[in-house]
Amino acid sequence: MVFAKSCALDYTVLYVSACNLDQSPDRSSLPPMMYFFYGTLCDSDVRRLILGYRPSPRQLRPARLPGFRRKRARGRSYPVLVRAPGGRVDGLLFRPRPGDAARLDAYEGPEYLTRALPVCRNGSRGPARARVFLPAGSGLSATFDDWQLRRWQRRDKAAFLRSLHHQGPMPCASR
Repeated sequence: MVFAKSCALDYTVLYVSACNLDQSPDRSSLPPMMYFFYGTLCDSDVRRLILGYRPSPRQLRPARLPGFRRKRARGRSYPVLVRAPGGRVDGLLFRPRPGDAARLDAYEGPEYLTRALPVCRNGSRGPARARVFLPAGSGLSATFDDWQLRRWQRRDKAAFLRSLHHQGPMPCASR
């Protein structure tokens, strides 16, 4: 079940209930589903810290999520996605290794849930389905400001990394 809260300028912040998480049959023999990174995980230093390794070029590919915009979360330095017809969000498609999903879930914490959405792979013919972190409840609202990785890296990255380092070997959601 998906809940939506309308914001000004026709943006809608999505909230996904826990009952809408992957209810498909056990597919443990299949490769793990890919993730779409659109925020702080697009930064190589954050990825290395969260995953505990630097993903190989085969694990990361440029990609685009259609129908959304990336906005700064109110009172936070990181982004949230808002539904925006005709919009698109550039990011990275990530193929996880065993154990990565647990680390990513711990990092994003209870503020986010994942939902499988179609993502356009740069240079590929068709879309791929990837897990995308969406706000889990009304605690995360979007500002009117577009979130930009380069701006975040200049203004907020240093403090953000210090915060993660203080959280120990497996940083989690209290960013």
